[in-house]
Amino acid sequence: MGGVLQMFRRMIVLFLLVFLGFLIYKRPHGGLSKGLIAMAVILGLIGLRIAWGWLSARAGLRLCHIHTGGLAVTGLFGQVKHVVPWDRVTELKHMSNLSPLLTFHRFELVRRDARTVAILVLQANPEFVPALQRASELGGLRPER
Repeated sequence: MGGVLQMFRRMIVLFLLVFLGFLIYKRPHGGLSKGLIAMAVILGLIGLRIAWGWLSARAGLRLCHIHTGGLAVTGLFGQVKHVVPWDRVTELKHMSNLSPLLTFHRFELVRRDARTVAILVLQANPEFVPALQRASELGGLRPER
């Protein structure tokens, strides 16, 4: 769901930037007010993204804590959702997409005795990716692409 929302937000910003370019080129009646509204929406979306990133990190929402024995994933309200010890993981799958509209890294931890745990990171070069790969290699796993 986060990837779709990221793509939707980026498409809205792209549409509004094209709309602003059209307003500058055509100069219609009331173009200044329409341009100000479009800029306010763009700045509002960027501000909401920054505020959500700050709030979720501050409150511990939807985080993945990497430990030497495994990792723990928290849910939307900060509760522990999954605990995955490295000795139970049989395979680590890594998929990434770095396009302008949708940027993410997806990890799937295939476990022996439970459902697969998927972790989605919505950044181009997060610090989490090399940390997870190092921890999984120390735990005896090799990532597959």
